[in-house]
Amino acid sequence: MLRTLYKFELKKLFLSRVNLIAMVGSVLVLLALAVSSFSEDLPSDRAAARALDGRIVDGRLFEELESGLMSVNGVITLQLSEGYEQYAPILAMMTPVTGDEFDPVRFREMGFYELRRQKIEQRMEKQALTEEERAYWEAKEAEVSKPFVYHYHSGPANLLKSFQALGFFIFLLAVVGLSGVYAGETADNMNQFLLCSRYGKKKLYLIKFAAGLTWILAAAVLEILALVVPIGLIFGMEGADEMLQLVKPLSMLPYSIGRMLAVCAAVFLMAALLFASVTMLLSVVTQNALGVTCGMLGYLIVDLFASVPDRFTLLQTIWNLRPNAILMNTGFVNYRLIHLGGGLFPSYQAAPVIYVVIAVAALLIGRVRYGRLQVGK
Repeated sequence: MLRTLYKFELKKLFLSRVNLIAMVGSVLVLLALAVSSFSEDLPSDRAAARALDGRIVDGRLFEELESGLMSVNGVITLQLSEGYEQYAPILAMMTPVTGDEFDPVRFREMGFYELRRQKIEQRMEKQALTEEERAYWEAKEAEVSKPFVYHYHSGPANLLKSFQALGFFIFLLAVVGLSGVYAGETADNMNQFLLCSRYGKKKLYLIKFAAGLTWILAAAVLEILALVVPIGLIFGMEGADEMLQLVKPLSMLPYSIGRMLAVCAAVFLMAALLFASVTMLLSVVTQNALGVTCGMLGYLIVDLFASVPDRFTLLQTIWNLRPNAILMNTGFVNYRLIHLGGGLFPSYQAAPVIYVVIAVAALLIGRVRYGRLQVGK
C-alpha cells in the first residue's frame, strides 16, 4: 500500500503539465547556454590556444601578450588579429589579478605572482581574517605549484562557469513543482479525505516528502546532464586534471578543475534538497501554493540583488553560505572559514552540511505541523 502511494505521488509530480513545462524549459535554456559558449569560443580560437599548451606562465609569456593589448572604453581587451587570439586564456587569468585598469609598468616591475599575492592579501585584510584563518590559507597556498603551467582546459572551464546558472534553475523548479505538494490538498478540497484516512497524518506526509525529494533530485541530475553532455561533445573534457588557478587565479586551493566540478555537483544536489525541503515545509505551513511561490520568489530577488558589507563579518559569512553564492564560484575565492566541530572549513565544504541539517529540520517541523492540521482547515 505504501509503495503504491509513493508511486502515485511520483506520478503526480512527473506527469504534472506545469512540472513538465518547467523541466523541459530549463533543459532547453541550459542547452542554449552550452551552445552559446561554443559560439563564443570558435574552433580556430581553441586551436590557437592549444599552441600555448605546456607554456610556463611567466614574464616572457606576458611580454608576448602585452603588445596585443588595447583599451576599449576603459577596459583592457586583446586584439583578435595577428595571432594574439591565442593569448585570450592568459588574459582571462591576468584580469582578476590586475583589474581592468592595467598598468603595464607596474605589472612588469612587480610581476604576475607578486601582484596576485598582493591582491590576495588585500582581500584577506578586507575580510578581516584571523591569524588562524591566515595560517590555514598559507598552508594551502604553499601546496599550489608555481609558476603556473598553462594547459588547454576549455571544456572543464566552461562547465565550471556554467554551474553559476544551475542554482537558479533548480530553485525555480523546486518552487514551481513542489509548492503545491501539501497545499494542493486544501485547494482541491481533498484535505478532509486525506486527514481522515488511515495514512493521513503519519505515513502519507513522509511519502509525499520522499516523492518530492525524488522528483527534485531527478530534475537536478537532468539539469547537470543538459550541461555536461553538450559541453563534453563540443569541447571535450581535456584539462579536467589541471590546476584550479587556470580558471580561478585568486584561489589558494591546491585542487584540480575536475575536483571543483565534483564539488559544484555535490553542492548543487544538496542545494536541490534544501530548496525542495523548505518549499514543502512552507506548503504544509501556509496551505497556499500561491503564497509559497510568491514568498520564495521574493527570496530569489533578495538573493540576486542584496549584499552584505564586509564590516558585518558574521552576517556576511552566513549570507555567503547560500547555494547560489557557492555555485557562482565565490566559494573558491572566499577566504573566510567556518568553524564546525572544532575545525576550520571553507564555505563550499561547510555549506552542504548546513543544507542537510536545514532539510532534516524542515522535514521534522513539517511533520509536526502536518500532524496538527484539522479537517476543514
